[in-house]
Amino acid sequence: MPTNRIALFFLVLKDHLFDLVKVNLLQLVFWLPLIIWSFLSLLVLQGTGNTESAGSLSGYLLTWLVGLIPCIAITGPSSAGAAYIMRNWAKDQHAFLFSDFKDAFKSNWKQALSVSTATGFLPVVLYAALTFYGGMAKHNPLLYVPLAAAVSAGLIVFLMLPLVYPMMIGYELRLRDILKNAFLMSAAQFPKIILVRLIMVIPVAAILYGVYSGRWIVLLCGILYYCIIGFALSRLVFASLANDIFDIYLNPRIQGVPVREGLRPQDWEDEQPDDEDDEE
Repeated sequence: MPTNRIALFFLVLKDHLFDLVKVNLLQLVFWLPLIIWSFLSLLVLQGTGNTESAGSLSGYLLTWLVGLIPCIAITGPSSAGAAYIMRNWAKDQHAFLFSDFKDAFKSNWKQALSVSTATGFLPVVLYAALTFYGGMAKHNPLLYVPLAAAVSAGLIVFLMLPLVYPMMIGYELRLRDILKNAFLMSAAQFPKIILVRLIMVIPVAAILYGVYSGRWIVLLCGILYYCIIGFALSRLVFASLANDIFDIYLNPRIQGVPVREGLRPQDWEDEQPDDEDDEE
């Protein structure tokens, strides 16, 4: 048995690689509106050329971000369904791909929809804060305070999200308790969370680079990555991370909940017979 979550992750990845593609297809149905809306917005922006003013480009960007709100909102329940399957796989446990996805989708859709809707509004709020306070702060340095507060709030949500959906499908908690626990645990495990987040944002950075530089092959590779396996792989990474953090802060506090599921017990070596006993 693996001794740590990283080894278990790669073992699960090897055993469930093609299953990840199937889960990704289930999620892709709900992410397609975001992909299509972003692609159409990019075509419109490309069609304007370089003749547009900075104000017009800002208007195009704000329109795109507002359109993302419903596109991101509808992905929440599917993220909960995928999180349940990935939670089990990340513990090296069995999961029925379609039925478990559907059951987790149905039982958590209200909380998941609330989280994804708030997540959809976040880019708009951040952009408005950066535009408004960023411009005004040039004349009044005190306005850097609300600007920093808005950016900090966005960073906190960005770091909390990997724990929100796994906690939602794994524990019977109110949404405010889920958010509170996710905030506290992400703050306590900040280096680990930020490292995982930076790794998982690489494909997004590649897509943005492709858009900015006009390198369509880079953009196409990034889109294909998410269409084939990207969404499901992200969920598996976040599930492995969440299982590790929950074993530290949550599971030991709940009576009867096992810890280190899927991993070799820490006292495993002590339980093994000695070589001399085997010879006898």
